[in-house]
Order: sequence, then structure tokens, then C-alpha cells
Amino acid sequence: MENQISLEQIKKFSKVYNTNKKNKVIENLIVKNGLENTAINKNIIIENEPVFNIELPQSKRYDQKTSHTCWVYAGLNMIKYNIAQNLNIDIMELELSNNYIAFFDKLEKSNNTYENIIELENADIDYITKERILRACVASGGYWQYFVSIINKYGIVPSDVMPEVVESKDYSKIEKIFSEKVKKDALELLRLKQQNESLGKIREIKKKYLQENYSILSKILGEPKFNFDYEYKDKNNEQITFENITPIEFKNKFLTLNLNDFVSIGNFPMYNKEYYKLYQKKYRGNVYKTSKVGFLNLPIGDIKQLVIKQLKGDIPVWVGLDYVKFRDKQSKILDVRLYNYEEMLGIKYMTKEEALNTDELWFEHAMSICGVQIVKNKPVRWKVEDSAGDDDKLNGYYIMNDNYFDRFVLNVVIDKKYLSKEQLEMLKQEPIQFGIVDPF
Repeated sequence: MENQISLEQIKKFSKVYNTNKKNKVIENLIVKNGLENTAINKNIIIENEPVFNIELPQSKRYDQKTSHTCWVYAGLNMIKYNIAQNLNIDIMELELSNNYIAFFDKLEKSNNTYENIIELENADIDYITKERILRACVASGGYWQYFVSIINKYGIVPSDVMPEVVESKDYSKIEKIFSEKVKKDALELLRLKQQNESLGKIREIKKKYLQENYSILSKILGEPKFNFDYEYKDKNNEQITFENITPIEFKNKFLTLNLNDFVSIGNFPMYNKEYYKLYQKKYRGNVYKTSKVGFLNLPIGDIKQLVIKQLKGDIPVWVGLDYVKFRDKQSKILDVRLYNYEEMLGIKYMTKEEALNTDELWFEHAMSICGVQIVKNKPVRWKVEDSAGDDDKLNGYYIMNDNYFDRFVLNVVIDKKYLSKEQLEMLKQEPIQFGIVDPF
């Protein structure tokens, strides 16, 4: 048919392809060895040495398995330095519970979903579908604001108090079951709204749904403890015991960082986002009304300077990025020059703006920056702690070249005390709302 690829065109494509003898050589290499093994530039691995002149202490690495809760682990990696200091414990001995935070995150996301439906002025399913209000509404992924909201409301517990269980290591099964249940509830709430049922009746039904959700999550992940005993030996080899302490008391006593002072900074150079403006994502959240997702949009150079200031203050930096491309898992190198795709495949890379504008670049993963190498007052590479265990060559850390920071870092979390007066003023703006489908 007209405008389809014809067999004649295919034959011409083949003729042109085979005219260049290098194409067959490259084809044979890739088919046998794989694309990354063929395209990798070993000199880039050698160049990115694990040397940093600003570096925070080593700590015990978490392993998120396939739980998709990297945002929780990145948050725990950021606060555990502070907690270990206040416990007077070796940081390698401290491990905090991801499962505890993930439990309440899922429960709160279900409530946020119900409230989004209840509070809607437009109770039309067409509007809900177009706005994607129920899209990934209780998914395991998350943002810094989710982490803060759960910690503020429910506190923290050591991993022994609520350890990982079979299903907390891979949420794919839970997510399918729980998501369907919550979405069915939401549709029933929508139906009641359309029938002009009283708000009081609708919220009573919502409470019933939340009770069901608590029971479901407790059966799968284990029920959280409201009080616990905590014993440990500090650096002086003294036995310390806390009896019948609550998660909130544990948090208030040993976490002296004020998480509410940390703000989300983004780098989104795209057609509908201006620098020096405050943005907020519609409908996303876990704890209703207190976990609004957003960022102050700043140039990448400004962000780097803020990150360096915080590292100098001995505080790791929570970072959100896209890290699938140009990553060598064995050497743990992140560098846009790592694979020579341009020459080998004859392609041109997008700019960051082009990639954001076409859904090619997304906030896919969260980690924590815990070191940087600065040469002639400029960062050249960064040390980034992941939550993928410590079996790899560099024990759970990535070496991120500064060029990777430019291209793939999208979000960092910075204590307000490191912001300039001008940047602090920007935080007073009324946030510009953007849709769920926008990259963040």
C-alpha cells in the first residue's frame, strides 16, 4: 500500500548496507558479543578512578532486590549517617527498615487515591482517564516528599524490628493484586459521587476500604509494631537498651536532621518548564495533602554547587536520575562516553531537552551522592551509593562522571541552608501544576 515500506525499498536498504564492508564486521561482533561488550570504551573505565577529595564514610549497603523502592533506600542512605552519629554506633552496624516505610507508603497511597476521587469536582470517568488519576496510583515507586511524609507521621525503626520478607523483595505480585483492589474501590466511590451520595456516607465506606487494605498489607508484609525494644553496643562497647520505644520516639531521639528543611531541586530544561520556577505534579502523593511532589527548576551548574556545599557539610545528597544508558554494571561506571554507539551504529544522541520533550528521559531511579572529585574548582566525577547490594566490583557504589551528571541527573534534595537568598525567595512562589504524564 502507498506510504508503506515496500520490498523494493528493503532490497535497496540491503544493497546500501552491504556496500559498506564495515557494517558486516560490526554486525558479526555485536551478534556474537552483544552491543555493550562490542561498543564499550575501556579507556573510559580506566579514566574514572575511584578517587574523591570530598568523601563521606563507607556504610553498609542495602539491597532492594526488585522491590522498586529505591527512593526509600536513597532516603535511608541519606539519614543513616546522622542517626549513627547520634547512636554513637559504627555506621556499618546500622540498618534501618525499608519494609516499615514501604508498608505505610502503600496504605497512604490508597487513601490518597480515594481522596483524589472524593475531592474531584468533575466526577466523569472520561476526565479521570485523561488525567491518568488512577495510573500507577499505588505503585511502589516514589519521591523524596513521600519519604519525608512517612517518616514525619510514622517514624523509623531498625531493620530487625520489621525485616524484609519474601514479598517485600519483589513487589510485582503485591502491586498487581493491591492496585486492582484500590482501583475497584475508587470506581465504587466514583459511582457513589455520581449518584449524589452524601460525603459522610462516602467517607465511611472509605474507612472500610482502608481497614481492608491494612489487613491485606499486614498479611503480606507483616504488621508493623507500635512499640519495640532496642539494644545495641556503642563505639565505647557499652550496652545500650531502650525499652518499649515507639517508632516516632526513635526518630525524634536519633534523627536530628530536620527533613522538612530539605527541598527538591530539579533540572528540567524542556519546552513547558522554565528555570527559577516552582513546579508541582498533580494528584501524586502518599500522605494526603502533605506529600505534594514538585521541584524548583534550576540550571545544572547551580545544582552541582548546591550538592558540593551539602557534601562539605557531611550530608549525603538524595538524587533522582535516569541511569539505564551508558552504565557498566561490572566496573560501576556511569559516563556518556562509555559506549561508542554514535560511530558504531551511525546515530546522534539527543540533547537533554530533546530527550525530556519526547519522553526519552525520565526519573527512573534514586540513589545518594556521597562523594565528589574536584579539580581546578570543577567537579570531574561523583561517588554515588546505590541500593543494589555490595556484590559488584565497587561494593555498591557507582562512579559517575560529571558528563553523566549533566545529561541524566534530574532531581536532588538539598537542605535550605545551602540555598542562596534568591533561591530561597523562589520557594515562595505559587507552584505551577503539571500533569502525571510529564517526566518527573
